[in-house]
Amino acid sequence: MRKFFVTLFTLLMAASVLGANAHAGGYDYGKHFGPRAVTLWWVIFNNPDACTANPGAPEQCGAVDIFGAPYLDSVANGSPDPSLIAPNHASGVAVIYATGAKTNYWGKVRLTASIYRSEAGGGLDLSGPNSVDPLGLGRAFENTDAEVHLVVRDHGHRVRGGLLTQITNFLEPYCSDPNLLYFSGDNLCADVQFAVFAPGESGKDDVFAFGNPPSKQRRSSAHLFRQGDMLQAVIETRIRSAND
Repeated sequence: MRKFFVTLFTLLMAASVLGANAHAGGYDYGKHFGPRAVTLWWVIFNNPDACTANPGAPEQCGAVDIFGAPYLDSVANGSPDPSLIAPNHASGVAVIYATGAKTNYWGKVRLTASIYRSEAGGGLDLSGPNSVDPLGLGRAFENTDAEVHLVVRDHGHRVRGGLLTQITNFLEPYCSDPNLLYFSGDNLCADVQFAVFAPGESGKDDVFAFGNPPSKQRRSSAHLFRQGDMLQAVIETRIRSAND
């Protein structure tokens, strides 16, 4: 199945990157536990023909196109070094905040977001994380036929008085991320689920949990609508973990 082929390289961190850390930390998709803070991220490859992860495949782009092989190797070796991040800029990759929400007690959540085509972002902070463009790539949604990856990120249990911060940032003071080394909060932040849409593809698709191999999420779905210069995404899923 093409989904299982491409997911070995899919963003925003592949199974060997943050997904692997999530499982090592104790993620268990068979349990419930109470409200959690989650965010949704657009990962848009404006020039998918320039991707190197899966050239010629229906879905051509992946982690190596945003992080580069040296950084992925450092993660695989247990010594992540963010200074080695070297995106494939020719792919026109953009990582952009979509939306955030709090799950219900059972981990159920609906995430809905829209984005409009615009010129390259330029001028965004390239020195570290920020709320809109966490990797400082400085790109936007520029090509209506772009390859689109949707990534759901778990920020751990809701922090009273801190929920807004949790659901509007990639990295925030309440979480730790062993692969990016920015904060050391009590919650583990990790990308936990994703959906992938090939260049020009619209409609309904499956949601997968990061893992080796990735696992299809039951009673979960992702929809992507391409309407002129706009993309609209809707994901309905459950976020379940025994990590915290």
